[in-house]
Amino acid sequence: MYRKGIIIILSVFLLASCWDERLYKNSSVVTLVGVEGHIGEYKGYYAYPNTTAQQNEVIEADGISPRDVRTKANLKVEQTLDLSELSTILVSDQTVREPIYDILDIYFRDPQNPISIKIAITEGDVKPFIDLTKDLAGSAGGYYERFIESTEENTYFPKLDLQTIGSMLFEQTMDIALPYIQLSEDSKHAVAAGLALFSGQTFTGTVLTPKQSLIMLLLMNQSSKQARMSYMWRNDGKDIPITADVIHVKRKWTVNEELRRITMDYSIEVEIEEFAKNHLYKEPILKDVQQMIQDHVQAEFEEVLRILQNQKSDTLGIGRHIRAFHPKMFKEDWHAEYASLQLVPTVQVKIIRTGVLR
Repeated sequence: MYRKGIIIILSVFLLASCWDERLYKNSSVVTLVGVEGHIGEYKGYYAYPNTTAQQNEVIEADGISPRDVRTKANLKVEQTLDLSELSTILVSDQTVREPIYDILDIYFRDPQNPISIKIAITEGDVKPFIDLTKDLAGSAGGYYERFIESTEENTYFPKLDLQTIGSMLFEQTMDIALPYIQLSEDSKHAVAAGLALFSGQTFTGTVLTPKQSLIMLLLMNQSSKQARMSYMWRNDGKDIPITADVIHVKRKWTVNEELRRITMDYSIEVEIEEFAKNHLYKEPILKDVQQMIQDHVQAEFEEVLRILQNQKSDTLGIGRHIRAFHPKMFKEDWHAEYASLQLVPTVQVKIIRTGVLR
């Protein structure tokens, strides 16, 4: 009995121990990474908080590969770089002219890296975007993470992270479009400039404007909390601004295999959020405004689809739909096949709310 008691007590102490403990006081906890350059000549930036100075430190290093860059960066810090709290990766638009997986490979292979990391493409060099975060008291990566997430809520960026991007990079049936950011004119903050289109793993060089990005996400039926569209309505010789917020999108794709044509029917319900004129509730005015919005959205759908096909960027996942339901139409070289399809969008807009005023 005495022996059993000793064994039980020892077991309690052993089970309570933490054998894989990792102390942050022994590491430089990186929240933001920047990458630019090409294979053989990469440059990396690692931002981590300096709690004493209430700002972010940035370590720069060069190397022949992303892993080599990180190894060289570790030679410049007093504590080993720890990327377990990494929230954002910024990559130069010139760097992603080569396969983006070359950059991301090391993040997929390390089980300590988060899978919720946000990824954005910068206009030009990454360094100015990293430098913006030096004087922040908070997390450098958190600044860009919040920036991206707020833009996602306004339906300008798709909701993507490292995990979802990784699952799409090797899938031939759907392409990615990543947040594209610029510096403001005074170079003091970042600006959402639209979406960088990819064909396979490489950047096409084409960037959708914020308005085109919103339209693309409506085509994907991925409207978020807000999806606002503004137009000028001509009435009695005057231009009146109107803003509509998308409430609901319903889509139906009909495939004609013989004609290699896809009819893309969209029904969009909207709420009018801005209309500086009375009597919108009256039938003639309501129908005229509704038709005006519908005509604009129809033209914008056609324009965005034309851009996507010209760039061989299947961000809508048409290839996934074709392979699943019309396998005879699916070809191994899907991007070439996709570019030659007839995509015919039709849009119906319905105003379901006009506000509280009559």
